[in-house]
Amino acid sequence: MDVSLVFGIIFASIVMGLIVFFGYNYINQMMMLSCQSQLGQQIEKMDSTIKSTLTLSKGSAQEFDILLQSNCVTKICFVDPEQASIENEAGGWMPDEFTAYFASRNKFNVIIFKPDNGMDGYEIAKLKPSANFCLTSSKKVIFRNTGVLVDVGPPNA
Repeated sequence: MDVSLVFGIIFASIVMGLIVFFGYNYINQMMMLSCQSQLGQQIEKMDSTIKSTLTLSKGSAQEFDILLQSNCVTKICFVDPEQASIENEAGGWMPDEFTAYFASRNKFNVIIFKPDNGMDGYEIAKLKPSANFCLTSSKKVIFRNTGVLVDVGPPNA
């Protein structure tokens, strides 16, 4: 094997290693931007579905697909901010003191838990779940017009 070929392979390996090493942060940032964009679109669609549910007659309902990507979101919770400290073990809502305070203080009725142990909260107008619950995978939920507000729950509720 020619010596120049060996040095060329070593040089190419070093350059590729440097690109991966220094490019990892940029790739990671691009993935996080993608996650935030998809999450923002999901929240906007949810908001518009809730608004359209309010235009229906009292008692009417609409299904909505919650799409969770495991690399972006570990779970999404629907919470009544006035009763954020009330646990619902069957629904998966077991807040610690900080999470309950985070939801009630900011009036967040949707809380997103991230893989890095962070969380985001959103206040969606006219959304008030009758029971706090969480979803850990992509599922359907039902938005039901209760007259003035919209209740949210799993399809079997």
